[in-house]
Amino acid sequence: MAGTGAKEAPLKLLYVEDEPITREVVCTLVGRKFPQLVVVTAENGKAGMELFLEQDPDFVITDIKMPVLHGIEMARQIKGLRSNIPIIVTTAHSDMEFLMDAIEIGISQYVLKPIEREKLFSAIQNCITRIELERQVQRQQAFIAKLSCAVEQSPSTIIITDREGTIEYVNPKFTALTGYTAEEAVGENPRLLKAGTTPEETYEELWVQLMSGREWHGELENRKKNGELYWESVSISPILDSSGGVINFVAVKEDITERKRAQQEIEDLNRKLAARASELEAANQDLESFGYTVSHDLRTPLTNINGYCQVILEMYGESLDEQCREFVQIMLTETLSMSKLIKTLLDFSRLARQELKRGPVDLSALAGSIATDLKLRHLQRRLNFRIAPDLEVVGDADLLRVALTNLLGNACKYSAKKEESIIEFGSEEKEGKSVYFVRDNGAGFDMAYYKKLFKVFQRLHSTSEFEGTGIGLATVHRVIQRHGGTVWAEGAVEQGATFYFTLG
Repeated sequence: MAGTGAKEAPLKLLYVEDEPITREVVCTLVGRKFPQLVVVTAENGKAGMELFLEQDPDFVITDIKMPVLHGIEMARQIKGLRSNIPIIVTTAHSDMEFLMDAIEIGISQYVLKPIEREKLFSAIQNCITRIELERQVQRQQAFIAKLSCAVEQSPSTIIITDREGTIEYVNPKFTALTGYTAEEAVGENPRLLKAGTTPEETYEELWVQLMSGREWHGELENRKKNGELYWESVSISPILDSSGGVINFVAVKEDITERKRAQQEIEDLNRKLAARASELEAANQDLESFGYTVSHDLRTPLTNINGYCQVILEMYGESLDEQCREFVQIMLTETLSMSKLIKTLLDFSRLARQELKRGPVDLSALAGSIATDLKLRHLQRRLNFRIAPDLEVVGDADLLRVALTNLLGNACKYSAKKEESIIEFGSEEKEGKSVYFVRDNGAGFDMAYYKKLFKVFQRLHSTSEFEGTGIGLATVHRVIQRHGGTVWAEGAVEQGATFYFTLG
């Protein structure tokens, strides 16, 4: 039988004989014939009893007539301690009076003296066979007990039925799960658990497969005694007799109610996500339509107003009084600002929909190109750009240019009041990641208002101090977010600011 335990210790024989020559000869013969035996010897019954208590042998061979304590009395004491131990008695014809006592105390193996080798070997072999059979039975009983404990204590539901499907056994887990006691279940058919929600075709397929000697695996929705529905993952196996006929079935079941519930929740969530995706698609289409409207329908009247303002100034500027000319000039300027704001908003809205085209990007070269452009646009200023070389990443070059343009442009703008604007672009390692930064020595900001920094139309400085739309940093945030990175900032009023970002 598989799995019956570790290798057992060799058998041990206690041989008690008061004649030294006989004891030595018998030990030699037994050692040659049965090398697997461990033989211990004693010269009389008293010494034999002491050795028995010390060595705990598997069987005993003893002479009868010995000094101090004769063999029958020693055997009686040993049998009192272990009634089932095999004892072989060696006896002479004149010892017949002791032989009756030997039979009385349960000694059935004996060999006449002078000892015949083959008869002794036969008696020893009988003892060995008996002991090994007893050990095998003990191993099997222990293994069966272990299997019984495993089934009784199993976290799975276990049901055993006869060939017709009548329940013969259920383990405690069955009772704990279904609410039916063993007494209520035994003698019934597993149909008592049917909830009526599983198609009959499933049960028909199950029985066809089982009766052909094959296992069946599947999921069933069943009903507990209290009416509550639950799901089980079921494996049913046929038990075959020696001729291959089905005699029993054993079902092992796992409660998968929570898993099925989670699965249903995921499916419901997926349906909601699909519906949400459809709504977002519709919203995107509406946004595209809005963008078209803003680009054409809204900008067209702005362009017309701007044009008429220019015509008025061109044709009637000199005849208008100073205040009127100023009003027209304000209208002209505001239409240009609004047109610029509309373009910025449209560009910002496109960032979320623009396809990401990843590839190698030289951030140092991008920053250098943007810095050159800023210097040309601000020739009157002292702009000092410090750009770290060889900063290369993988990303969308166009979107990263947009982000760097906003960051470097902001650094340039907010350091305009300094005699010399110092703007750095570089990188550093933080927690094993490359972190890129743009640092300036400009106006900085109050960290108390940090949460407003990357939101649309949220400005920390008034337009009278620094011009702008309030969309630049929101644009940077969106570009970095689309690259799987993060962006944050540190600053202090009149002590400059540093904007950091990572790329996923």
